[in-house]
Amino acid sequence: MIKGTVAIVGRPNVGKSTLFNALTRTRNALVDDCPGLTRDRLYGVVYFDDMEERGCMVVDTGGFETEGVYYQPFSENIVWQQTETAIDEADIVVLVFDGKSGLHPHDEQLLRHMAKKNKPVIYVVNKVDVKEHEDRVFDFYQLGVDQFVVTSAAHMRGVDELLELIETKLTSIEELRADKKNLPVSGTRIALVGRPNAGKSSILNRLIGEERSLVSEVAGTTRDSIDTPLAYNGKNYVLVDTAGIRRRSRIHDKVESLSVMRSMQAIERSDVVLLVLDATQMLTDQDARIAAMAAEQHKAMAIIVNKWDLVEDKNSNTAKEYTEFLRYKLKLLSWVPVLYVSCLENQRVHNIMQLVETVVSQFERRVETRAVNAALHKMAHDHTPALIKRTSKRVKFYYGTQVRSSPPTILVFCNVAREIQEGYKRYMINRFREDLGFVDVPLRIIFRSKEDQRKRKQEEIARLSRQYDPGSRKSQPVGLKPMAWDQADLPEFSEMDAGAFEFEVDASLDIET
Repeated sequence: MIKGTVAIVGRPNVGKSTLFNALTRTRNALVDDCPGLTRDRLYGVVYFDDMEERGCMVVDTGGFETEGVYYQPFSENIVWQQTETAIDEADIVVLVFDGKSGLHPHDEQLLRHMAKKNKPVIYVVNKVDVKEHEDRVFDFYQLGVDQFVVTSAAHMRGVDELLELIETKLTSIEELRADKKNLPVSGTRIALVGRPNAGKSSILNRLIGEERSLVSEVAGTTRDSIDTPLAYNGKNYVLVDTAGIRRRSRIHDKVESLSVMRSMQAIERSDVVLLVLDATQMLTDQDARIAAMAAEQHKAMAIIVNKWDLVEDKNSNTAKEYTEFLRYKLKLLSWVPVLYVSCLENQRVHNIMQLVETVVSQFERRVETRAVNAALHKMAHDHTPALIKRTSKRVKFYYGTQVRSSPPTILVFCNVAREIQEGYKRYMINRFREDLGFVDVPLRIIFRSKEDQRKRKQEEIARLSRQYDPGSRKSQPVGLKPMAWDQADLPEFSEMDAGAFEFEVDASLDIET
């Protein structure tokens, strides 16, 4: 059972994030030599046993910064405010010192600050990479501390000893509570993506009802991809706040490159992508690229236009005109729903999760085969495919079936697959989307012809022939007699077997900007 919360605190660049990764056995926290890299609180789980039955929550925090030692671009010390929140929530504080640079005056200041909190504290001297450097710990005894844990988080030295001490101290606390609010859950992952300063963190904070992510006017405030559990209408979701994605040519900082890479990974791991736009700026090429990135991976999507309160001279048609503009710029993403919100005024933010619910239900929807065939018959009757000049044949559709969901994928059997015109493919996608209830999600269609079926069966025969020689009893499975391959019971096509189809038509993108 996961009980107790441990906050990792210290000056900037003492190795807190490296220690967080070592304790959680992950690489979730960004690590770099740049001081002041971590800004938001980052939660993880530490397990005390190999069976992962006992453990606690651990929180990575931003560095302790005071006058004269300040690495952040914000007018207020909002990073330390987040750290203070983590300390107040914690049952135990791990105070980390830098064994390589030695004792610093701000270490004493931080020690006095922690004494006022009346929290159990474990003192760690990090960056002691080799045993010969352990004598550096002696300088820290000037702080009046009796016991230090000597570690090198980068090399996993002393981490097990620290884990044992954390478990011992947590066991001694009588009223130890489970942090269910930040405990990782399995649920639909929702990635908030977009360019810097579009309002992604503000939307996250509004949805969960607390200041979970840092918000400032400085572009690029968010660096880590932050997972935040959310329960809505009895279902579990994971909101992922990501760093803003700028054009590659404008990224010159290594830290920003790492943040953008994490944002792209968040898109890949997500189920739903919410593209956040700034209403005061028109749709840019970079917004279209981010949308294309999500659509190429067949993610469910929605466009959230934030800062709608700042749009001047609005009327009843302004939102409609803006939506038409988005549809024009993202022509092959016309199915993506659009919602206009204002986090500052808290306008329509509560509709975001309702929209996500609708999109997820369509994304996971499965349709009966008879409904697919009814839609296929009706669309072919309403608009017959054109005659194929090369073969003087007309496309005939035999039947269709949905072979998977998330994203919805429909397999259509026909006489010719590669000769269907692109315009007719788009027509079929739009009709399936309307008739089968996939209005707001991506839809894939796979065409399979008789020739493809024959080729697939021949390949299966060849594979089985290589596996068993019918002329030799030694190569036959025990208890079976040799048989002619024309009598073999070869596997037929299964509705769920959609992995090896050769021809595929996607509702993907050709963005026009």
